[in-house]
Parts: sequence; C-alpha cells; structure tokens
Amino acid sequence: MGRMRQGWELTKKSWALLRSNPQLFRYPIVGAAVVVLLLLVFGVPALLLIDNDNTVPGAILAAIGIYAATFVAIFFSVALAAAAGRVFDGQAVMFSEGMAAARSRSGAIAGWAALSVLVGVLISALQRLGGIGATIAAAIVGTAWSLVSFMAVPVLAFEGHGPWETLKRSATLFKERWVGQVTGNIAVGAIVGFLVILPSILMIALGVYLWAGDEGEAGLAGGAILVAVGAILFGVGALISQAMRSVFGVALYRYASTGTASATFSEDELRSAVRTK
Repeated sequence: MGRMRQGWELTKKSWALLRSNPQLFRYPIVGAAVVVLLLLVFGVPALLLIDNDNTVPGAILAAIGIYAATFVAIFFSVALAAAAGRVFDGQAVMFSEGMAAARSRSGAIAGWAALSVLVGVLISALQRLGGIGATIAAAIVGTAWSLVSFMAVPVLAFEGHGPWETLKRSATLFKERWVGQVTGNIAVGAIVGFLVILPSILMIALGVYLWAGDEGEAGLAGGAILVAVGAILFGVGALISQAMRSVFGVALYRYASTGTASATFSEDELRSAVRTK
C-alpha cells in the first residue's frame, strides 16, 4: 500500500507537469491519428485480399501496416520523451523540437520497431499454439518483455542506441531499479484505467446492449450515443495514460541513470521509488 501511495504521488506530479505543458499532449494525439490512418490504409486492403483467398499478399500488406504503425507509435513516444526532457531542464519546448529529436533517432527507432514486432509475433504464435504450457510461456515472455523494455523509449530518445543495445541498456536499468518501474507503471495505468478507461468500457458495453436490444428507435439512438461517447472517452483515457507513462518513464530514467531528480519530482521521492542492488 505504501508503494501504491507513492505511485499515486508520482502520478499526480506527472499529470501536473502535463497540465502545465499541454503541448506535450500533441505527440500522442498526432501519433494516434497517424497510427489509425496507417491501420486503415493497410489493414482494410489486407483483409479484403485475405478474404478473397489472396493470403500471401494480404499477409505481406498486413505485416507492412503493423510495422509502419509500430514505427510511428514509437517515433511519437520518443518525440514526447525528448520534449519532456527539455521541460525537465526548465526549457521551453515546441512541437517541432520533439519531432526533430525523434527524426535524429529514426534509424534506432526503425530497429527497435522491428524487434518489437518480432517479439509481438512470437507472443502471438505461442498463444495460438494453445495448451497450458504455451499460454504460460506467452504470459512469461510478454511480462518479461514489458519489464525489460520499460525504459526503451527514454534510452532511444537520449542515447540513440540500436535495438540490441537499447534492450540491454533498458534491461540493465530494470535490474538495478526494478521496484520503482513496476510501482509507477502499475499506478499510472490503474488510476487512469479506474477513472476513465473502465467507465468508458462499461458505457460501450451498455450502449451495445441497448443497440442490439429490442428497445426500438429510442434504444438504438441511446445505444449509439453511449458507444460513441464511450469510444471517445476510451481514446482520451488511453492518450492520457500514454503521456503520463512517458513523463514518468523519463523522470525515472534520468534518476536511474544519473541520480539527478527532474522537474517537480524531488530526489527523496525518486530515491524511495527505486531500489538499488
């Protein structure tokens, strides 16, 4: 409970920093829009090809779309991390500066995106095998990957290593400071999920129930409204969660790698949020 309260305090400070620098929200918003566009551009034709028994070209198109969407998502996350770093240093930041920082890491981002997609394919393949052993293996691989890659985005933004060096660097920081990473990551996700994402899911579920029920035109209209509002809230919650996780990740990365506190995060707070060997 003490660490969850600690995570809540870090979460509040992450939110306060974002609220005082609203331009940071532009990165996840624009990034999400581009990702959705890419998935539509590549995903719809891929599904049509596969549905018409053109499995190979459809799979190739789908793979290109997944990689492109992954690259874009990581690119904008790196841009947000770089911009957050400038804010932590007390500097004014413009949207173009974060984008320029991410462009300078394009090669490293491309490599990390490829590695991320490969790991995702491995986890998916294990899940499709079925059976208890494969399910457990998929869960272990997925959990291990999420932990050792937690600081990958800050490492890409501030160090610019290739994919394997990024993984090793992130894993090293994880091994040395793992408690704070898990606490903060869970706290941010749980709080945003409880306040925004969970209600939005319930709203969508209720909307679908009314939409599919026998409530006539009133039920159909009410259900459609609930689904639309729920979907918007879900998107907003996901964007807020991503931005807060990124800010927290940058603050923790800077403290884990240099021992220096950033922005409104005090040294005592960050010291108590991580545990050295």
